[in-house]
Amino acid sequence: MKVSGAILFFVFASVFLSCTSKVKQESDINYHKNDSVVKFVKQELPESFEEFNKKFHSDSLFQVSRVDFPIEGKHVAGFEQYNWTRKNWQFQAIPVAEKTEIGEYQHSLVKTDTLVTERFWIDNSGFEVERQFKLIGNKWFLIYYNDINL
Repeated sequence: MKVSGAILFFVFASVFLSCTSKVKQESDINYHKNDSVVKFVKQELPESFEEFNKKFHSDSLFQVSRVDFPIEGKHVAGFEQYNWTRKNWQFQAIPVAEKTEIGEYQHSLVKTDTLVTERFWIDNSGFEVERQFKLIGNKWFLIYYNDINL
């Protein structure tokens, strides 16, 4: 009986191991249905602009990582003028908002699924700030920042 019990154990163990190996191999490959290959692709959902907006305007390291340098737009203050670089970047603490509490500024906000454009200005004053955020590879980036104060 001991010999047949040992043989039975090895038969069950080899069947079990060959089944789990086969399942692993099939899951690593593709699912075959009626001689056609069905591929399961994990798709990453686009980052929420609201969550990005909060983190971008509160975390300086995250902010710099999400500015698509070299960025379009420039800083102009009187006779001082320069393009934005990592070295001269100024932390932006004011989040994009639907409405603003600043009465003297005009404000516009245009949002699509892949682009957010916000603009502040004072008519006939030489003051205008515009920034654009774009969804690139399911992550939001600042792609344009114009800060004009003449």
